[in-house]
Amino acid sequence: MQQATKLENMPLPDKRPVIGAKARVLQELAFAGFPVPEFEVSPANLTETIQRLGFPVAVRSCAPNEDGATTSFAGMFRSVLNVANADELCSAIEACHASINSPAVHDYRLRHRIDAPTESMQVIVQKMVSASVSGVAFSIDPLTGDDRVVIEASEGTGDRLLSGHTEPLDQDHPLLLRWRPEIEQLARNVQRHFGAPQDIEFAADEDQLWLLQSRPVTRIHYQTDSGTWTNADFRDGGVSASVCSPLMWSLYERVWETSLLGLLREIHLLGRGATFEPARMFFGRPYWNLGAVKQCLTRIPGFVERRFDEDLSVTPLYDGDGLRTPVNLKTILKAIPTAWALRKFFRQQHLRVQEFLNGRFENRIRACEQQFRVGTQMFRHLMREDYWDTEVLYFRTIFAASLAKLDFKDAFPDADEVSLVAGIGPLRHLEPLKRIHALRMLGGDPEAAIRQLLHDFRHHQPSGLDVIHPRWDEQPDYVRRLFETSDIPADRRRSSGDFENARESHLAALPRSKRASFIRKLDRLRTFLFYREEMRDCSSRMYYLIRRCTLEMAGQRHIGDDIFFMTVNEIEEDDRSQTALRRDTYERFRNFAAPNEIGPTSQTSETEMPTANVLRGIAAGRGVSRGVARIVRTADEVSHLDHNVIIVCPFIDPGWTCALERVAGVVTETGGLLSHAAVICREFGLPTVLGVKHAAVRIPDGALIEVDGHRGEVRILSQEPGYLSESAHG
Repeated sequence: MQQATKLENMPLPDKRPVIGAKARVLQELAFAGFPVPEFEVSPANLTETIQRLGFPVAVRSCAPNEDGATTSFAGMFRSVLNVANADELCSAIEACHASINSPAVHDYRLRHRIDAPTESMQVIVQKMVSASVSGVAFSIDPLTGDDRVVIEASEGTGDRLLSGHTEPLDQDHPLLLRWRPEIEQLARNVQRHFGAPQDIEFAADEDQLWLLQSRPVTRIHYQTDSGTWTNADFRDGGVSASVCSPLMWSLYERVWETSLLGLLREIHLLGRGATFEPARMFFGRPYWNLGAVKQCLTRIPGFVERRFDEDLSVTPLYDGDGLRTPVNLKTILKAIPTAWALRKFFRQQHLRVQEFLNGRFENRIRACEQQFRVGTQMFRHLMREDYWDTEVLYFRTIFAASLAKLDFKDAFPDADEVSLVAGIGPLRHLEPLKRIHALRMLGGDPEAAIRQLLHDFRHHQPSGLDVIHPRWDEQPDYVRRLFETSDIPADRRRSSGDFENARESHLAALPRSKRASFIRKLDRLRTFLFYREEMRDCSSRMYYLIRRCTLEMAGQRHIGDDIFFMTVNEIEEDDRSQTALRRDTYERFRNFAAPNEIGPTSQTSETEMPTANVLRGIAAGRGVSRGVARIVRTADEVSHLDHNVIIVCPFIDPGWTCALERVAGVVTETGGLLSHAAVICREFGLPTVLGVKHAAVRIPDGALIEVDGHRGEVRILSQEPGYLSESAHG
């Protein structure tokens, strides 16, 4: 009776607080069927709660912004275990409430720019597990990034282990040997549920393994014994925009390897007998071997590693300029074979792409569509002939544009590249918008117009290049929304005036002896940029045919979307033995914010935000725009926005093109000056700043910001939501 009175008199919040992350996660896990001990969050009636759960219980703090995707407060708030009576329960609840104002929590908030919560601390009252063993498990190794479960456990309850007062059990301890398989499977299952690496707490009694808590892993170091890897260009190209299907990777990997190694040998930057691993999958996403490629490029006089990295929006992991190749007689003489081979490569690639775009591709794609027959033979034909020829030519064009950029930048390092690569020509990517505008001007039946768009541009995609994603002809509602909301303002249409003015200004400032070289190198750069974008459209049309063929084969074989978790060779042989394992990897990393670079010193970590309201990146599109910031992650999200907002996103891939006409400015976390995002934004005349680190976290959704595409700066003017956008293009 005395205990009941004590519990009834315990002061509780006047109203139910907003549920914090820890409690939400426990509720979600319990609902999903995971073995979570019974619990209640900030119970309104402690007496009834104890009658249901019984003593002993655990009392855990649950702060409003605890256990987030980038911050955790791990170990800073109180938890009290083995609470055995009413007095201990009331004391435990008071201790949890008080921990929200501890010095450690205060310092952590300051470092991470986290405002003090307006909501009160909550508590989780949970049935206590009589643990024979308990501890923590990381679903990936936080010290290396390896895809393996790491377990630390102790006998009994885990509080002494977590507080550092006892050593973890040896890995061959009988208790760990007994429970390890179940703990590892539990950690993987929780990661699969959330789609990102998890740090779980567990406890096992005599008969059952229990899940006590789960939070995202917020600090991961990466170690690889084979140099530095990046997803630059892969992300902007769409194949690494999100987790990649095994089928897509099997398509990409072989073409990338053949094209990259073949070209480096062709231009004498890689010895005939030398080789390296060109690409690899990490966390379900493709990366290419940045370190090995840069070693090859050091054979070029004037190569500067930092300049190369910054052009790709790669974060340098070194001080100063990094690798440099001086320009002197020795380096120039050694590079003569490369110089001659490059001239030949540029000339031949120009002729091949020109001939391909001037009829050969259209003839080939038309023949494919007319002779389309579902089955292994058609699939094999696409892989070995039409797709292969198109994609190899496309990849070589990408390399040609990159090498032309290096050549131009080395010769004219002070050139205003943003203006000089503007207005490169009428791009196929923009044809759907031109058609939409024309159809709307004509009037007529909107549904007939939408059907025409779905047919003529069916290969476009709003969700990424990967063949696992649906195309326009499978998402008529998306195309209908584009059609109904398209309304590009007249003053947003830009000509090549910026380019012409910049070109004439640079020529006038150059000595006569350098003008011919300037014109030749600039024309080559602009030509290959244009070719790259046109070849990208051809590539997208081939992936549309591959998806169509794959889906129809899946229907014939009655395997559904499992076919996307098979490689090209496995589809040809109908080998389904690895499908479940590959799907598991895909699901476990589908929501993971993968790092852009992986190497001996790279890591993802809890984001410590600088206090400045001016963020800097790569200037990629002229003009200044002021408006409301909207955080987006897909083209479909952009299509739902009001016109003239400024979008802030991790990246932009080709599928975003048709949604960009409605925005007033663009800020991305990745991408370089010559990326697809930069090219398209310049064609739209959008003030654009790329490569702003953590932009989607540092800029609040709804804030008033100013994007300066000339200086490469983003200014946060006010964090209050609700401003109307106004653009001032200059």
